[in-house]
Amino acid sequence: MICAIGAVNMREALHIDSTRRDVLRRIGAVGMAGLGGTALASSSVAAKPSVDWKPADASNYTGANRSAGDINWVIIHVVQGSASSAVNWFQNPDADVSAHYTVAKDGHRYQSVSDQNTAWHAGNSGYNQQSIGIEHGGYVSDSFTADQYQSSATLTSWLCEQYGVPKQHPADPATAGVIGHAQVPGSTHTDPGGNWNWGHYMDLVTSR
Repeated sequence: MICAIGAVNMREALHIDSTRRDVLRRIGAVGMAGLGGTALASSSVAAKPSVDWKPADASNYTGANRSAGDINWVIIHVVQGSASSAVNWFQNPDADVSAHYTVAKDGHRYQSVSDQNTAWHAGNSGYNQQSIGIEHGGYVSDSFTADQYQSSATLTSWLCEQYGVPKQHPADPATAGVIGHAQVPGSTHTDPGGNWNWGHYMDLVTSR
């Protein structure tokens, strides 16, 4: 069972500060090339970290045409199960849930939804529309492996650079760039939980 990812809770899309939005749109040309499932190399951003493309069923996400200026958060989740179980569940047409990426305990990365599309991971439609969701194999009661932290941080760092998302995790999700599922307004979830070492993780993200 995938407990850390809920079905879409349709809410009015959030209003994001227009100044920041304008800045993000100006860098959109850099981000557009990496919105799909394939790797990108540009003069401004390093090549996309390798992923194993395992597409979610089309009934489990919203097709969109998001640009870099539309992406404001990277949201960290924990599967409450294995990474492979999450990836398989996203391929079930009855799941009504998906995430863009999933990172296994051994660091293996999967991608299930192209960045330009809206995955159903946050339980809040406004946040879904403006975020990238990364699931992590395991349980909130577990510890997380060095390989998993390293692999996820490499991906998150690339996503932040690609889409102009701040490499920050303050308590206020309105100003954060990297947040947990628990920080999404209206969320009833607790992931990634107290065992997720945010200080260590963000050190890894910012050192990339």
